[in-house]
Amino acid sequence: MLNVPLFIDGMLGMGDSIYQRAFVKQLPAGSYIKTAWPELYEDLPVLPVRSFTTLRTQRKNEFRSQAAFHQPPDMRQTKRIFYGPEHLRRGSIFDAMRQQFGTEPTALDLPSFGPAEFTHEKPIAVIRPATVRSEWRSDSRNPDPDYLLKASRILRKYFCVISVADLQDGEEWAVGELPEADLRLHAGELGLKSLMRLVEHAAVVVTPVGWALPASIAYRTPVYVVAGGRGGHNAPEIVTDPAMGLDLVGWAMPDKYCRCEAWDHNCDKRISNFDNKFEAWLNEVVLSGIKQRAGISPRAGDRALPGTIRQAI
Repeated sequence: MLNVPLFIDGMLGMGDSIYQRAFVKQLPAGSYIKTAWPELYEDLPVLPVRSFTTLRTQRKNEFRSQAAFHQPPDMRQTKRIFYGPEHLRRGSIFDAMRQQFGTEPTALDLPSFGPAEFTHEKPIAVIRPATVRSEWRSDSRNPDPDYLLKASRILRKYFCVISVADLQDGEEWAVGELPEADLRLHAGELGLKSLMRLVEHAAVVVTPVGWALPASIAYRTPVYVVAGGRGGHNAPEIVTDPAMGLDLVGWAMPDKYCRCEAWDHNCDKRISNFDNKFEAWLNEVVLSGIKQRAGISPRAGDRALPGTIRQAI
């Protein structure tokens, strides 16, 4: 084709947008990308284009964004980026994007949006509750929320725990009992940049499968994923790829992991010895480094340090 600009008809999910960034970095300068999350590409020589999506969270970010949006020229080469069940039966999300971008990914990363916004005497841990969205139901993907509750209680021995979500009656709601936390930000209080700053500067993230997984990998923040079901779309080898660098990623997998593709299947989500598995990973990957730097010998059951959460203004 003649030398015309490239227009990426991109994916709109936050997590998918983080995945595709690894490929967008390979695009020639002056390319255009349709996105509801222009901040994720602000350090790259690509030009964001409004999506005009009706999806709730995406629409909210797109219309409060301070980014400059552009109109792509009529003469352009278009690449549509997407994946569906057939792609995920053959490989990972990255494999589908390799095919559609026609290139290998660069390192999965994200721009830094500044210093930590929340501070505390203890290191910060971020946890995501299990939620369901009315506009895209995937109930079976969620883990049993009791494991997130157990994880939050373990985290609070060592960390100041911040729980983040964007709940709204009839649109997105939590499943089961919420994780315990020192601070709950469950009404979408954090804009995208604040949310990414929180993940970037956290000591650890605990989450179901979702956007927090690629965001944590991109920032090299240790992340522990509590899996549920619908493994045909959400298994570790589908939502991650060796090219990402996975040494700081841990998984709690159900004993009989269900690899169905149904959003409403009653998957068996039981995880035996969850507490022991999580604490072992936490000690090996996160606490050992923190306590070595502080000159403290790791002990399960250390008392929490006093203090209050401070937010930079």
